[in-house]
Amino acid sequence: MRLFLALDLDPAARARTAEVQRRVRGAAAFREVRVRWVRPENLHLTLAFLGEVDADGEARVTRAAAEPWSQPPFRVELSSPAAAPRTGAPRTLWLPVSAGRPELARLHADARDRLGPLLAAPIDPRPPGHVTLGRLRQAPRSSRGSIRDGLARLAVPAFGWRADAVVLYESRLAPGGASYRALARAPLSCVILNGDT
Repeated sequence: MRLFLALDLDPAARARTAEVQRRVRGAAAFREVRVRWVRPENLHLTLAFLGEVDADGEARVTRAAAEPWSQPPFRVELSSPAAAPRTGAPRTLWLPVSAGRPELARLHADARDRLGPLLAAPIDPRPPGHVTLGRLRQAPRSSRGSIRDGLARLAVPAFGWRADAVVLYESRLAPGGASYRALARAPLSCVILNGDT
């Protein structure tokens, strides 16, 4: 099974992200482009892709991920939609993180330390930084500039949510798109030093 660690968006941030996604979908630049859009209920911020694990590995990873994470809750903010990579053929449409990057980097490092030894392949060392809106299946060369220009015209004010838990998901791939099943949810908690919180 394919596993990943994520932060869920709160209901208001999910609704706002879905609204931005609808605006992107409706933009003229995307009428000739095939995109596999993330369903609103699946919107999340990936902390770490853990890859394929067998049943024994899944049990070990689930136990480890279910322990509280030693970082206090923090605010994550997203900014205007963008395409990646920044040059060449765009492959992913996303909302980049504009606030909360240091906390995300610490959580990602914690995930690598905690879960990395339980996995067959190493966790990508790059910390997370976006919420994916969709993946381009086919973008004609002639549309590359219009895609980036179209996104630039869809500027939105930054918005966000208070991240207070880490979720371990199983990803099931299907022709209609991926579905996710939560295996564990663990709170972010304050670190206690010398009896203080």
